[in-house]
Amino acid sequence: MNNEITAELIRLRREFHQCAETGWLEFETTFKIITYLKKLGLEVKYGKEIHGERLGLPDKEKITAHRKVVEHMRPDFGIEEILECYTGAVGILDTGKPGPTVALRFDIDSNGVEEVQESHRPFEEGFASKNKGMMHACGHDGHIAIGLMVAKGLMDHKDHMKGRILCIFQPAEEGVRGAKSIVESGIFDNVEYCLSGHIGFGGKKNQIICGMGGFYATTKLDIHFYGQPAHAGAYPELGKNALLAGANCALNLHTLPQFSGGASRINVGVFQAGTARNIVPSEARMEIETRGESQEINDDLMNRVLKMIDASAKMYDVGWETKLVGSAPAYHYKKNNFQAYIFNLLKDMDIELSEGAVLGGSEDVTYMMQAVESNGGQALYFVFGAELSAPHHHNRFDFSEEALENGYKCYMKTVTDLLKTE
Repeated sequence: MNNEITAELIRLRREFHQCAETGWLEFETTFKIITYLKKLGLEVKYGKEIHGERLGLPDKEKITAHRKVVEHMRPDFGIEEILECYTGAVGILDTGKPGPTVALRFDIDSNGVEEVQESHRPFEEGFASKNKGMMHACGHDGHIAIGLMVAKGLMDHKDHMKGRILCIFQPAEEGVRGAKSIVESGIFDNVEYCLSGHIGFGGKKNQIICGMGGFYATTKLDIHFYGQPAHAGAYPELGKNALLAGANCALNLHTLPQFSGGASRINVGVFQAGTARNIVPSEARMEIETRGESQEINDDLMNRVLKMIDASAKMYDVGWETKLVGSAPAYHYKKNNFQAYIFNLLKDMDIELSEGAVLGGSEDVTYMMQAVESNGGQALYFVFGAELSAPHHHNRFDFSEEALENGYKCYMKTVTDLLKTE
């Protein structure tokens, strides 16, 4: 591996680790990505033109607060739409020669986690997150670095390739919100190949998993119960208790995942209600998620959820409404000629190579993979194994940076072979 490439991968990873930003708030991250891609000479699309419907936007207070963090930044391109939470960017490399279109997807958002300081390498080596309550605790900082260096490497090989390459830097993967928006923009309408991957995810150090499956379908839902406030001592009978409706719902939701046809999950992650101890609670709010090994299981589970919400509301004579804030379809590993071709192509890399691992979680890249395959194209998801200091989404998360090299080499070898001129 070229030492300059390795050093730049690490430098970029650490630069983006410092400016960690959560979903739809990736303002500085997007500024930096666009600037880098433009310097390379790629055509860059961003803002509203790369988005459809955006789910799960932050509240206005959070958006306003984070705009203030970047208000001193003045890139030499328009940023108004980015600051409206149309984050992310697509770098387009057109070789000028007829050929297929390959989409490479790199997620860019951080987690809503406060990064730990004590005995933590990013803090000790000076690249910890500068944004309170925002941390790259899942490796997306590494994905950005790989994506930018792959864009540079492909530009250097442009004369020996045909077709087009879309380097997609996707916002809001956490909470499965961003991929659906980008697919709805039409960017994937003529894509023949979709490649993506992730650092860690159970892969061992110096290992690449060629083909990941077991992506669960998931739905992220906000639930609101609306009752009637009343004095809890003098006139309790005039109140309609939204808190009790919510509590009944929360307890009973966890009885619903019972399916013989595959795994299912449900979690009530947030429950907030009431205003004071002497007032009958008139509002309750819950944040929940469902997951299913298949789309059918998740859809069936969601139907049960809605019935439970309605029954709980009727029990306490309160109103209710729900809001969809994120989703992703199921995706299962497909062992086919395309996967076999990529697997054989990577065999001469000095790594351990395996295939067909099962995630057992959710990732919204499945929207992109489904879009391409539904049009007759091919999709594949890699895992770039790494030694982790703590599990994904943990405030001590860090990864061995050799994974950056393996990710870079994997994409470069795959794309240059897919698009090589005869």
